[in-house]
Amino acid sequence: VMRLCPAPCTTRRPMTLHALARMRALDSLRISARVARLRVCGPCRSVTCGAADVDAAAHLPPAPRAAMLAIGDELLAGRVDDVNLSWLARTLQARGVDVVRAEFVPDEVGTIVESLKRLRAVVGEDGIVVTSGGIGPTHDDRTYEAVAKYACVDLEVHDATVEAMKEHYEQQGKEVNSARLRMATLPTGCIVHTTPGLWVPLVECQSVWVLPGIPRLFSAMVEANVERFKGEAVDVVTLYTALGEGDLADKLRAIAEEFEPQGIAIGSYPQTHEGQNYTTKITLSSRKA
Repeated sequence: VMRLCPAPCTTRRPMTLHALARMRALDSLRISARVARLRVCGPCRSVTCGAADVDAAAHLPPAPRAAMLAIGDELLAGRVDDVNLSWLARTLQARGVDVVRAEFVPDEVGTIVESLKRLRAVVGEDGIVVTSGGIGPTHDDRTYEAVAKYACVDLEVHDATVEAMKEHYEQQGKEVNSARLRMATLPTGCIVHTTPGLWVPLVECQSVWVLPGIPRLFSAMVEANVERFKGEAVDVVTLYTALGEGDLADKLRAIAEEFEPQGIAIGSYPQTHEGQNYTTKITLSSRKA
């Protein structure tokens, strides 16, 4: 049996999908739904149905696109776990921006440049590429060098960043030596965004956004500048069932073939953690008009 909510909830907010999300083909789930205007509970994502009101989702402008480039030998060696990608994808999707590609590369300038070019081509002229990692003070931190090479510009010391760095390290009784100055040597002509409470610059260079790999810094810097990322909002409805994906696959495929051209993306995901009281999760997502 398919359930629409894990627990009762009284707080609801309106949400509109732009095509009929019809699940009537899933007869084995004992559900017949014609849903276009949905009320979805924020905390529990429960669903109630309102007037079926089809919108031409295919006529919406394409969503802004983003890609992420995670940089670091330690990531590829398994010495450090990346959590920035999943966090960024959730954050940007909530802002209406689609993360469409991600790559993991070592601390090699040539490899980073190649990835930047490839990802930039994927996201298009209006898209962005977000990098994480490789902007520290050591010899293997070469992201700024790679971004400068990608943009065909030189590197130069950024005075405002140096001053912010000095204030930060002086409070700790430390000096800004030549190694630390590497963290303020940025691609010429880049735009530098600031984050309250942090001296670390968020560098923007030809639609490449350069961030540190440390998760608490990465998330704080994105959140401080999140208004710069904006597109049409995405509505997501989540359904849960005790049936396995193999039982659902053929019928879900038929529904997807009918409605994905209209702008509704349908996803199916098996249970991944013990103790979850469902077998398969199904999502329907679309963009607001």
